[in-house]
Amino acid sequence: MNSKIPALTQASSPQSLEEFLKEMEKEPKTFRWDALLVFDRFAANKLLTQEYIDRIGIEDEFFPTLPDDKVKAGNGIEHVFIGLELDKPLLSFENADIQDPLGKLQMRLVGGKHLEVIERYLDGKPVRVVNALKVYNAATFGLLDMKIRLLQAKGSVDGSGTVLLDVGTAFDHMFSGGGSDLEKKQLGTYFEQVFAAWREKNVKFTQFPLSEIVVAEGSPINPGRFILGTHTAQGGDVLGSENYGNGAVVVFVAMKGSIDGGIPSGNGALLYMLPDAANAYTSNLVLSQKFLAKIIRSGLDKFEWIRGKFDVVALAGDYYKFVANASATTHVAFQYSDHGNGGSLQPWRWQLSVNGVNPQLFTKGDELVFSGRSLKTRWHSTSVVGTVVYFIQVGSAGRTRTLEIYATTSIDASYTCTLSDAGLLKFKLADDFKVTVDVSIEDNWGDGDGPDDARESSKAILGGLESTLRVAFRKNAEEIMDVEFEVDALRLNNLLFRGENVVDPRDVSMPTDLTLLGNLAPKRTSLVISPSEPIVASGQVIDFTAESELGGVTWKVENLPGEKGETGGFSDSSNGRYTAPSDVALRAEGHRRLIVTATRGELVSRALVSVVPSQVTVNPWVAVVNVGMSHSLSAATPHPAGLTWDTPELGTVAPDDDLLNPGGYKYTAPVRLPTRDESDPLCYLALRLDPVTVHSAAGGTAATIDMLVVGSKNPNYWLEPKALPDGSVELPFYRVNRTGGKVTVPEPVEWTVLRGSGTVDPVKRVYTPAPNNSEQYVIISAFYDDGVSVDTVDYVVLPLPFVPVRRYAEILNPAINEVCDGE
Repeated sequence: MNSKIPALTQASSPQSLEEFLKEMEKEPKTFRWDALLVFDRFAANKLLTQEYIDRIGIEDEFFPTLPDDKVKAGNGIEHVFIGLELDKPLLSFENADIQDPLGKLQMRLVGGKHLEVIERYLDGKPVRVVNALKVYNAATFGLLDMKIRLLQAKGSVDGSGTVLLDVGTAFDHMFSGGGSDLEKKQLGTYFEQVFAAWREKNVKFTQFPLSEIVVAEGSPINPGRFILGTHTAQGGDVLGSENYGNGAVVVFVAMKGSIDGGIPSGNGALLYMLPDAANAYTSNLVLSQKFLAKIIRSGLDKFEWIRGKFDVVALAGDYYKFVANASATTHVAFQYSDHGNGGSLQPWRWQLSVNGVNPQLFTKGDELVFSGRSLKTRWHSTSVVGTVVYFIQVGSAGRTRTLEIYATTSIDASYTCTLSDAGLLKFKLADDFKVTVDVSIEDNWGDGDGPDDARESSKAILGGLESTLRVAFRKNAEEIMDVEFEVDALRLNNLLFRGENVVDPRDVSMPTDLTLLGNLAPKRTSLVISPSEPIVASGQVIDFTAESELGGVTWKVENLPGEKGETGGFSDSSNGRYTAPSDVALRAEGHRRLIVTATRGELVSRALVSVVPSQVTVNPWVAVVNVGMSHSLSAATPHPAGLTWDTPELGTVAPDDDLLNPGGYKYTAPVRLPTRDESDPLCYLALRLDPVTVHSAAGGTAATIDMLVVGSKNPNYWLEPKALPDGSVELPFYRVNRTGGKVTVPEPVEWTVLRGSGTVDPVKRVYTPAPNNSEQYVIISAFYDDGVSVDTVDYVVLPLPFVPVRRYAEILNPAINEVCDGE
């Protein structure tokens, strides 16, 4: 690939259409690529978002199922990620710079749990306990962002027409959304680890299915490879200019069998392909003159009289022309007959007849050339096109002669490109069409009055044939207008977008390369809903607006395809005020997603609404903290009114000064636990649950973070939970005896479910969750009552629903984990 093409100076202000075409006339502009697809960056991102929402319920085969994995944080702390689930990926274009164009592939984290596990050694063996639990769903608004250097991300089309973008060089796997910066980095590290393991095992996950395109065998318009880029608009990099920040997405396309072109060395090296207009252009298809010549030649072959008779010839400077490799002769059914007689002393009579002619349309070496924004014919020929059968009788002597008919012709035609009613490209014969025909007949008439009279009468042949040939040649020239040279090239837009007829073409011209300017999916990008991806609480009222110069918008809300449940609704379909549902499914799932649609005539726009039980999202949901120690907390709300943090009963909350938790709060546990009341469970001697409540200032249901404060606790007492196949959890309770051995803690043991439902069978020491519960976790304590000690206690945080038996064992039992890692 040639990337050393020198930079030129780009115009600093927007160009009019005519200025743009004059610039296009100066030289080819595609850098030897077969085609350039150019889209306004804002419109492209808008359409990609709309298509993302359209397909939100359709499964994409991009990422394999995410494995459970861990991230080591040091000091015996590990972050374990279980059942993480990513939503459909969304591609966007982040800048406008041809030298370093950046894209972003974004996927929402819509499911899974994050456990902070602390390891300690008991009985000489490591034992792990869950120290904090975070739950992910759409409400947390977690986003995995992968930056893509677009010039390194090669695009291709496979045999089935799937458009693939290789994102194997993606970098900065950054997690954003709810949680602290530390948590985001941990998640980013998790994904980097997973990607590295997939690469090592040759798991296919870097081929992002960008779109689909119809593969038409034998068609010249079958893209093979492409590169995505972005380009700064004129003045787009000048702070304060009218165009500041504006730019285009550029798709550099090589058809199958073609070689890749070069990449411009800078923004100024590439002409900005979206000229200024009152009704702004948001798309442009540019076909190189070389590729256009190939398509035209293919189109010409549909006509018998011209098939295979023109070669495409390369000229200096990446210009091309067509040169005839043979002459083309056509039959014209010209019929003529006449007769005459005379003479008194010596009678004479004659007869003339012509039975069709075969003129040449062009001869070897004739040309079709690109000139003056059109394709011009320069065809000339001089040839014998037929014969006149001439009978002459003078007196009793008669004879028949065959006289050759000569024709010197020239055809000068100009073809401009136009759009058919179906939106396809075709030729239009310009008004300056000109045919000259000069016909003559071999002068072998003989001498005398009879031949002289026949010669004079033959002038009617000349006039009639010249007129007939002009009509016939024009018909041949007009046939070329039927070349809809399969451009259905708008099909190329499916390299980036999935929708049909995504471009509304407006203006086409052939200044050098062909340029087809238009608007990108006006039916989907002219009407814009705001907000486009809101998070709302159950029962909340939110006002949607739709940017439309035409007004008169109709609103509706629907479930995702295949889903059921309450959707909420608009009390007035002509008003954007929406009330979210109060759905019992929210308590079990944590969130629901709905699609809001705004329409006006043919204009359609959609928004993806995530409905959550509360206005407030918190991280973590539960955490363990020792007396006198602190733990970072974070919360978020989609409402601009902000959050209010209540003061907990035992500890304190205050803004966090940790740079990794910007905008977050910090919980600080009391230095000692309060005295236990007689009615309290025995575990209150060593630990307490201290909930932290966070409210949205706008009202609605609050969210709670459970802080488990641990005081005096004997580390030689511990629980080793074992998940059972029926969904219950066995809770073996151990201690270390005086000889250092691991033994079961004897009775009496008091079991307390500190948070959540369900019961513990004290005899079997098995926890059974309550039926049909919608809880994300439970906290259980076990206290050995020897009548004296206050620290013979342990606790466990169990995520719900329970993970498979073996995996739960892996999390809390390093020995098993090592065995599994070795499998």
